[in-house]
Amino acid sequence: TKEKIEYKGMKDVEVTFPLIEDITMEVARKYGMIQPNENSTQAVRAVFFIDPKNIIRTIIYYPLSLGRNFDELKRILIGLQTADEFGVALPADWRPGDEVIVPTAGSCGVAKERMEAKEEDMHCYDWFFCTKKLSKEAIENALRKG
Repeated sequence: TKEKIEYKGMKDVEVTFPLIEDITMEVARKYGMIQPNENSTQAVRAVFFIDPKNIIRTIIYYPLSLGRNFDELKRILIGLQTADEFGVALPADWRPGDEVIVPTAGSCGVAKERMEAKEEDMHCYDWFFCTKKLSKEAIENALRKG
């Protein structure tokens, strides 16, 4: 749907991802989103990222006095999708195109191979901590297909 307001020079913005309105609080109850000891939902402003398997992946609570950071929300969404798609972890302040963290080797043999291989796109700081390059284009292409 398109929003009917104009704000900061934007109008007729089409939202292309699912948003919900939960007046009956059915979704809030299902996912345990209601804060303990809260008798007013007005005091609770939160963002939840729920994946296609209905698993809550991220919860961010905001006070009424603070607006949401949509650049950060977009970074979180792309980060979760990237981690899932490529089987990697992401370091602090990661942005698409930055290096990603390769999962720790499952055996001493794999760790040794990684340390000795000296792959061009992978850098191992120690047997348990390796990063690799993952281009912004590779991420965008993979997420577009998914």
